[in-house]
Amino acid sequence: MSESSDDPLTWRGHRDLPERISDDLTRRIMAGELQEGDRLIETDLAAYYQVSRGPIRDALRILTNRGLADLFPRRGAVVGRFDRNTLADAMNVYASLLGLSARYAALMWTGPDLAELRRRVEALEALTREENCKPMRFALTSGRIGTALALCSESPMLLRTIRSNANDIVWALLWREFHVDFRTPERRQENAATWRQVLTHVTARDDLAAETVMRELIFQCRDEALKVMGLAGEADPRRQLRSPSA
Repeated sequence: MSESSDDPLTWRGHRDLPERISDDLTRRIMAGELQEGDRLIETDLAAYYQVSRGPIRDALRILTNRGLADLFPRRGAVVGRFDRNTLADAMNVYASLLGLSARYAALMWTGPDLAELRRRVEALEALTREENCKPMRFALTSGRIGTALALCSESPMLLRTIRSNANDIVWALLWREFHVDFRTPERRQENAATWRQVLTHVTARDDLAAETVMRELIFQCRDEALKVMGLAGEADPRRQLRSPSA
């Protein structure tokens, strides 16, 4: 595989080859370069990415798991639908998982894990005081708090599910590729303030409040992404869930 600067896979770092290919295909679908119904022909993709067909098959399976491709017998893979409802559904699933993580964390935390969660929230708050903070840097720092929260939950199964979900749905690439959120100081401050609320409720072992605020934090991210992304159609309002007390 070429290592030139225009190689679509070089920037994917340590992720394995099928994951890097699926990430780039996801990016191309979200950008509108690949449209719903377009065929994803293994030989063409192998030539485009300068790889054998094996990694392409694996990448297409990942893309199918993300809901962005459909596999048909004898026809192969075609690009699936990516619209505002797809994005809303992905974020709602993630909100449910992180909400459960916050609830478990409030009930299960140990001193060292809680200290790490607090340290990461404080690191995010410090970024809100940087006038020219890059959205990507802020997004990564915010995401690391979610990892610390999952570690507080003392549930390896939940942690694995959250990590798998983050890789298999489209939300993460929206930040990595399109920087759809955290582009203004006000939005960054809102996110940090909500994380502070999550930390407060987790520390107090108020599991229901922690879950409610955690879900609302992800809903805020969902709504910002829906506002920024130029996707076809309007999201079904029934999918724009709110936390009960919001």
